[in-house]
Amino acid sequence: MKYSTTVLFWSALAVVIFTRTLIPLADAASITKRQVGVSNTRLVRLHSTNSGFFLRINGSKVDSLGSKTEKSAKLELVTTKLKGSVGVRIRSVTENSYLCVNSAGILTVEMHGDILDRCVFTEDIYSSGHTTFQSMYNSSWYLGFKRNGKAKQPHNTTNAQKAARFLRYF
Repeated sequence: MKYSTTVLFWSALAVVIFTRTLIPLADAASITKRQVGVSNTRLVRLHSTNSGFFLRINGSKVDSLGSKTEKSAKLELVTTKLKGSVGVRIRSVTENSYLCVNSAGILTVEMHGDILDRCVFTEDIYSSGHTTFQSMYNSSWYLGFKRNGKAKQPHNTTNAQKAARFLRYF
């Protein structure tokens, strides 16, 4: 009787140790770079509260006149690190291009935005659910759109304006 209780105890202990050490190691092997924190991507649609439509990138043009079902309105927010701060790059899934700000404060679409510092924005999320995108290239510039859907130039946009507010749809 004493022998079977001891064997049962050690068997149960071995099962607990096995499940706590080997199974997490198997899960760790399946983790990709995105899950580790090297780069985090989120597929979103950005709804402009000012125009009432979704931000879309068609070729080299950007506006906020897209519908929720439109393919060009599907964007990817790629988390990146720049100068010790965390920011996001806004990439069009269909065009494989990035939303950027040039040195004059004008909104542009760049093919190689993954290597340009002027394509990184700070994403600020407010308690109301709205999101603003502040340029890390110049902290006084914000991404924004007018009521007619045209891009409002970042050098003329502040975070207090309705043009700079977006709602994220996942």
